[in-house]
Amino acid sequence: MVVCAAFFLLGCANSDADVSDVMADETSPVQTVTNGTFRYSERGVILHELHAAEMRREEGGNAEVSEDIVEVRNGFDLFIGGDAANHEAHMTADWATLDEKTLRLIAKHAVTLENAEGDVLETEYLVWSEDSNRVWTNRPVTIRTSDGVIYGEGMESDARFETYRIMKPRGEMVLEGTQLR
Repeated sequence: MVVCAAFFLLGCANSDADVSDVMADETSPVQTVTNGTFRYSERGVILHELHAAEMRREEGGNAEVSEDIVEVRNGFDLFIGGDAANHEAHMTADWATLDEKTLRLIAKHAVTLENAEGDVLETEYLVWSEDSNRVWTNRPVTIRTSDGVIYGEGMESDARFETYRIMKPRGEMVLEGTQLR
């Protein structure tokens, strides 16, 4: 019986290095927020407002350089150029990552971006960069306007989706001064 107990005690020992390696592989969020609203402002003026079903902040980097990334899950609304009541553009998607240091958001799955004129961009992948005031994708896009629907293989725009360029466009639109035949 003593031999059996000694065998179990010796067989279950883990070194500190083994435990540390396992713990390093398991990342748990530093912070989780459910149904949160976040306002990004400058000098008291709201620049952007984010409504997120779930946000998980992961720590990265080191003491000198923080690389905190926020993962947004289960859907979000991003109001660009203001808050929910008064904004210049509105983005939605199912999932995103947000680098809070640069305010670069990568949105994926059922992404839409609507401008103040009512034009709506639909894609599966979109990058919004606050520092350059741009949005872009290299994936297929559908843009619905009051004049028709345009399809393309990528798009670049200002963050408000007012001035945009579609790569490899195709579709049907009625141009002013023309007639359908």
